[in-house]
Amino acid sequence: MARAAAKRHDSVDAQARETVARLRPQLATLDERIARQSGEAVEERLEETRQDLAVAEARLARIEHEVAVLKRLESALDAARSQARERYFTPVATELKPLLQLLWPEAELLWGEETLLPRALIRDGQEEPIEILSGGTQEQLALMVRLAFARMLSSAGRPAPVILDDALVFTDDDRIERMFDALHRQADDLQILVLTCRQRAFRALGGRTLQLAPAEPVG
Repeated sequence: MARAAAKRHDSVDAQARETVARLRPQLATLDERIARQSGEAVEERLEETRQDLAVAEARLARIEHEVAVLKRLESALDAARSQARERYFTPVATELKPLLQLLWPEAELLWGEETLLPRALIRDGQEEPIEILSGGTQEQLALMVRLAFARMLSSAGRPAPVILDDALVFTDDDRIERMFDALHRQADDLQILVLTCRQRAFRALGGRTLQLAPAEPVG
Protein backbone atom coordinates (compact mmCIF):
# COMPACT_ATOMS: atom_id res chain seq x y z
CA MET A 1 0.00 0.00 0.00
CA ALA A 2 2.77 2.42 0.84
CA ARG A 3 4.55 1.67 -2.41
CA ALA A 4 1.33 2.25 -4.35
CA ALA A 5 0.74 5.53 -2.59
CA ALA A 6 4.29 6.66 -3.28
CA LYS A 7 3.93 5.72 -6.91
CA ARG A 8 0.69 7.70 -7.11
CA HIS A 9 2.30 10.72 -5.50
CA ASP A 10 5.21 10.47 -7.92
CA SER A 11 2.74 10.40 -10.81
CA VAL A 12 0.87 13.45 -9.50
CA ASP A 13 4.18 15.28 -8.99
CA ALA A 14 5.33 14.51 -12.49
CA GLN A 15 1.99 15.61 -13.89
CA ALA A 16 2.21 18.85 -11.94
CA ARG A 17 5.73 19.48 -13.16
CA GLU A 18 4.59 18.91 -16.76
CA THR A 19 1.71 21.31 -16.20
CA VAL A 20 4.03 23.99 -14.77
CA ALA A 21 6.49 23.49 -17.59
CA ARG A 22 3.69 23.85 -20.11
CA LEU A 23 2.18 26.92 -18.48
CA ARG A 24 5.43 28.85 -17.94
CA PRO A 25 5.87 29.78 -21.64
CA GLN A 26 2.22 30.74 -21.83
CA LEU A 27 2.59 32.91 -18.72
CA ALA A 28 5.69 34.56 -20.17
CA THR A 29 3.79 35.24 -23.40
CA LEU A 30 0.87 36.71 -21.46
CA ASP A 31 3.19 38.88 -19.32
CA GLU A 32 4.85 40.18 -22.47
CA ARG A 33 1.51 40.91 -24.08
CA ILE A 34 0.19 42.67 -20.96
CA ALA A 35 3.34 44.76 -20.70
CA ARG A 36 3.18 45.71 -24.38
CA GLN A 37 -0.50 46.60 -24.23
CA SER A 38 0.01 48.50 -21.00
CA GLY A 39 2.86 50.47 -22.58
CA GLU A 40 0.76 51.25 -25.62
CA ALA A 41 -2.05 52.58 -23.39
CA VAL A 42 0.40 54.83 -21.57
CA GLU A 43 1.73 56.14 -24.88
CA GLU A 44 -1.79 56.79 -26.08
CA ARG A 45 -2.67 58.67 -22.89
CA LEU A 46 0.56 60.63 -23.12
CA GLU A 47 -0.17 61.60 -26.71
CA GLU A 48 -3.72 62.65 -25.80
CA THR A 49 -2.34 64.71 -22.94
CA ARG A 50 0.17 66.36 -25.25
CA GLN A 51 -2.62 67.24 -27.69
CA ASP A 52 -4.80 68.65 -24.89
CA LEU A 53 -1.83 70.71 -23.70
CA ALA A 54 -1.22 72.07 -27.21
CA VAL A 55 -4.89 73.08 -27.50
CA ALA A 56 -4.80 74.73 -24.06
CA GLU A 57 -1.58 76.60 -24.88
CA ALA A 58 -3.04 77.85 -28.18
CA ARG A 59 -6.17 79.04 -26.37
CA LEU A 60 -4.04 80.72 -23.71
CA ALA A 61 -2.03 82.49 -26.42
CA ARG A 62 -5.25 83.79 -28.02
CA ILE A 63 -6.57 84.99 -24.67
CA GLU A 64 -3.27 86.72 -23.83
CA HIS A 65 -3.34 88.42 -27.25
CA GLU A 66 -6.93 89.60 -26.67
CA VAL A 67 -6.01 90.87 -23.20
CA ALA A 68 -3.04 92.78 -24.64
CA VAL A 69 -5.27 94.33 -27.32
CA LEU A 70 -7.90 95.32 -24.73
CA LYS A 71 -5.24 96.87 -22.50
CA ARG A 72 -3.92 98.92 -25.42
CA LEU A 73 -7.48 99.98 -26.25
CA GLU A 74 -8.12 100.94 -22.63
CA SER A 75 -4.92 102.94 -22.58
CA ALA A 76 -5.89 104.71 -25.82
CA LEU A 77 -9.38 105.49 -24.46
CA ASP A 78 -7.92 106.84 -21.24
CA ALA A 79 -5.56 109.06 -23.22
CA ALA A 80 -8.41 110.26 -25.46
CA ARG A 81 -10.60 110.93 -22.42
CA SER A 82 -7.80 112.87 -20.77
CA GLN A 83 -7.26 114.93 -23.94
CA ALA A 84 -11.00 115.57 -24.23
CA ARG A 85 -11.10 116.65 -20.60
CA GLU A 86 -8.22 119.06 -21.09
CA ARG A 87 -9.54 120.33 -24.40
CA TYR A 88 -13.24 120.69 -23.61
CA PHE A 89 -14.12 119.99 -19.99
CA THR A 90 -11.85 122.53 -18.29
CA PRO A 91 -12.72 125.48 -20.61
CA VAL A 92 -16.45 124.66 -20.45
CA ALA A 93 -16.35 124.37 -16.66
CA THR A 94 -14.59 127.74 -16.50
CA GLU A 95 -17.21 129.40 -18.73
CA LEU A 96 -20.04 127.70 -16.87
CA LYS A 97 -19.14 128.73 -13.33
CA PRO A 98 -20.23 132.42 -13.50
CA LEU A 99 -23.44 131.40 -15.28
CA LEU A 100 -24.30 128.92 -12.53
CA GLN A 101 -23.76 131.58 -9.90
CA LEU A 102 -26.36 133.82 -11.53
CA LEU A 103 -28.92 131.30 -10.27
CA TRP A 104 -27.20 129.61 -7.35
CA PRO A 105 -24.32 131.42 -5.61
CA GLU A 106 -21.41 129.07 -4.83
CA ALA A 107 -23.04 126.33 -6.94
CA GLU A 108 -20.85 123.76 -8.67
CA LEU A 109 -21.55 121.22 -11.40
CA LEU A 110 -19.94 117.79 -11.10
CA TRP A 111 -19.01 115.84 -14.23
CA GLY A 112 -18.90 112.08 -14.84
CA GLU A 113 -15.41 110.61 -15.10
CA GLU A 114 -16.41 108.22 -17.89
CA THR A 115 -19.05 110.21 -19.78
CA LEU A 116 -17.70 113.74 -19.20
CA LEU A 117 -21.36 114.78 -18.86
CA PRO A 118 -22.94 116.62 -15.93
CA ARG A 119 -23.82 114.11 -13.19
CA ALA A 120 -24.70 116.24 -10.14
CA LEU A 121 -25.28 119.78 -8.96
CA ILE A 122 -23.92 121.01 -5.64
CA ARG A 123 -26.17 123.67 -4.06
CA ASP A 124 -26.01 124.86 -0.47
CA GLY A 125 -23.40 122.18 0.22
CA GLN A 126 -25.74 119.39 -0.94
CA GLU A 127 -24.92 117.12 -3.89
CA GLU A 128 -27.99 116.45 -6.05
CA PRO A 129 -27.85 113.92 -8.91
CA ILE A 130 -29.00 115.40 -12.22
CA GLU A 131 -31.81 112.87 -12.62
CA ILE A 132 -33.59 113.94 -9.43
CA LEU A 133 -33.56 117.66 -10.23
CA SER A 134 -36.79 119.36 -11.25
CA GLY A 135 -37.60 119.78 -14.93
CA GLY A 136 -37.00 123.53 -14.65
CA THR A 137 -33.57 123.09 -13.07
CA GLN A 138 -32.53 120.49 -15.64
CA GLU A 139 -33.50 122.73 -18.57
CA GLN A 140 -31.68 125.69 -17.00
CA LEU A 141 -28.51 123.62 -16.61
CA ALA A 142 -28.81 122.30 -20.18
CA LEU A 143 -29.11 125.84 -21.53
CA MET A 144 -26.15 127.11 -19.51
CA VAL A 145 -23.98 124.17 -20.63
CA ARG A 146 -24.88 124.99 -24.24
CA LEU A 147 -23.92 128.61 -23.70
CA ALA A 148 -20.63 127.60 -22.10
CA PHE A 149 -19.82 125.26 -25.00
CA ALA A 150 -20.64 128.00 -27.52
CA ARG A 151 -18.40 130.43 -25.65
CA MET A 152 -15.59 127.88 -25.62
CA LEU A 153 -15.93 127.30 -29.38
CA SER A 154 -15.96 131.03 -30.00
CA SER A 155 -12.80 131.47 -27.93
CA ALA A 156 -11.17 128.74 -30.02
CA GLY A 157 -11.98 130.63 -33.23
CA ARG A 158 -14.91 128.41 -34.20
CA PRO A 159 -17.99 130.49 -33.40
CA ALA A 160 -21.36 128.79 -33.69
CA PRO A 161 -24.83 130.29 -33.15
CA VAL A 162 -26.94 129.13 -30.23
CA ILE A 163 -30.51 128.42 -31.31
CA LEU A 164 -33.11 128.00 -28.57
CA ASP A 165 -36.50 126.69 -29.65
CA ASP A 166 -39.19 127.20 -27.00
CA ALA A 167 -36.65 126.83 -24.20
CA LEU A 168 -37.29 127.31 -20.47
CA VAL A 169 -40.76 125.81 -20.55
CA PHE A 170 -40.64 124.72 -16.89
CA THR A 171 -38.78 127.73 -15.47
CA ASP A 172 -40.57 130.04 -13.03
CA ASP A 173 -40.78 133.81 -13.52
CA ASP A 174 -37.95 134.70 -11.12
CA ARG A 175 -35.44 132.29 -12.60
CA ILE A 176 -36.43 132.97 -16.20
CA GLU A 177 -35.30 136.59 -15.74
CA ARG A 178 -31.97 135.36 -14.39
CA MET A 179 -31.67 133.12 -17.42
CA PHE A 180 -32.31 136.18 -19.59
CA ASP A 181 -29.37 137.82 -17.78
CA ALA A 182 -27.25 134.77 -18.63
CA LEU A 183 -28.25 135.03 -22.29
CA HIS A 184 -27.32 138.72 -22.39
CA ARG A 185 -24.04 137.98 -20.65
CA GLN A 186 -23.10 135.59 -23.44
CA ALA A 187 -24.66 137.62 -26.27
CA ASP A 188 -21.77 140.08 -26.29
CA ASP A 189 -19.70 137.76 -28.48
CA LEU A 190 -22.22 135.05 -29.44
CA GLN A 191 -25.12 134.97 -31.83
CA ILE A 192 -28.14 133.70 -29.90
CA LEU A 193 -31.46 133.07 -31.62
CA VAL A 194 -34.50 132.51 -29.40
CA LEU A 195 -37.57 131.04 -31.10
CA THR A 196 -40.77 131.10 -29.06
CA CYS A 197 -44.51 131.39 -29.29
CA ARG A 198 -44.70 132.51 -25.63
CA GLN A 199 -44.44 136.26 -26.25
CA ARG A 200 -45.63 137.27 -22.79
CA ALA A 201 -43.08 135.05 -20.98
CA PHE A 202 -40.21 136.32 -23.15
CA ARG A 203 -41.24 139.98 -23.22
CA ALA A 204 -38.52 140.82 -20.67
CA LEU A 205 -35.78 139.12 -22.68
CA GLY A 206 -34.89 142.22 -24.68
CA GLY A 207 -32.76 142.05 -27.77
CA ARG A 208 -33.98 142.46 -31.29
CA THR A 209 -37.45 141.01 -31.86
CA LEU A 210 -38.48 139.55 -35.20
CA GLN A 211 -42.02 138.48 -35.94
CA LEU A 212 -43.45 136.34 -38.69
CA ALA A 213 -45.93 138.09 -40.93
CA PRO A 214 -48.34 136.56 -43.44
CA ALA A 215 -46.83 136.33 -46.89
CA GLU A 216 -48.37 138.62 -49.49
CA PRO A 217 -50.15 136.78 -52.29
CA VAL A 218 -48.21 136.52 -55.53
CA GLY A 219 -49.73 137.80 -58.75
